[in-house]
Amino acid sequence: MKHGFLISAFCFPNFCFSSAAFSLRFGGGTSHGILTAWRKRRALKGVQIVLDTVWKWAYPAKIHMGNLSTSDGLLVRKSGEWAERKHHYLNNYCGITTVSMRKKFKLVYVDVMAGPGRCKIEKTNEEFPGSPLVALDHDFAEYVFIEENPELADALKKRIANHPKAGKVTVLTENWIKVVEDQRLKFTNSTLAVVFVDPIGISEVPMSAMKKLARNIRIDLLVTIQYRLGIVRNLPQYLNASGNQTALDNFLGDPGWREWKTGDCGEFGRRAVEYFCEKFQKDEGFIGTQHVSVPEQNSLYRFTLFTRHPRGEDFWKKILKISETGQRELL
Repeated sequence: MKHGFLISAFCFPNFCFSSAAFSLRFGGGTSHGILTAWRKRRALKGVQIVLDTVWKWAYPAKIHMGNLSTSDGLLVRKSGEWAERKHHYLNNYCGITTVSMRKKFKLVYVDVMAGPGRCKIEKTNEEFPGSPLVALDHDFAEYVFIEENPELADALKKRIANHPKAGKVTVLTENWIKVVEDQRLKFTNSTLAVVFVDPIGISEVPMSAMKKLARNIRIDLLVTIQYRLGIVRNLPQYLNASGNQTALDNFLGDPGWREWKTGDCGEFGRRAVEYFCEKFQKDEGFIGTQHVSVPEQNSLYRFTLFTRHPRGEDFWKKILKISETGQRELL
């Protein structure tokens, strides 16, 4: 039971163990309907499902990042098979942008949570390139990969060392928020930056940092929004936290979500995603674009583009018509 306690304390601080089962600890008073519905749902699912959920989603615990690749012996990041869906759209957007815009701008690719450069599907052990190696297949003038975890950054550096484009790559072993706050992700107006923002939770993408990144005039942001894992499953924690400094407050940039009237966690999560996107678009002058659900059914997160130029929106619409099998949507 010692093992389970450590995991629960790390991932779900509102869960506590007893000799027989879990009990939920909630503070008083706010949004009673959401909390009641959530309690009932979790109680019905039982202890084993809670354990499975904690074990599966305990990012960034090393149980999910500590496996070694069978191809090069370096660290990999464990992923679900749906990660390939996200990389499919990343790959195609990098492709259409570099082909169409390389004669007009200096093109820079930035990955703010780059990982080790290789992923492994948890269920099958199938391996595939991580987002940095996806980007290296395309003709950018520079690549900036930021990874805070020293072990993952080291694995990434080793994978890139013998790559033909290694001379164009900068790997920063730092927190991306500090990098952007230090104004080290500022680009000239002659540069078009394609930035991949792929967090494992909403705490990694506070609205304030996103806005500082968006100060670059020519920037296209491909963003993963952790809908179910970052918002829905953690909602009881946010509701019972004291003060206005939860991850959800920082993500939305506004504590007003506590006044939203909804009795369903899923509905709340959708509203939070819409609020984040609409606020970011309005405040920073981005065009609203269609979201991709990942996975397609029962989505865990949303993947979307923030761009200021109609050309970027057009690129996005075009790549969304290409399925993961390469088939094009018929008009």
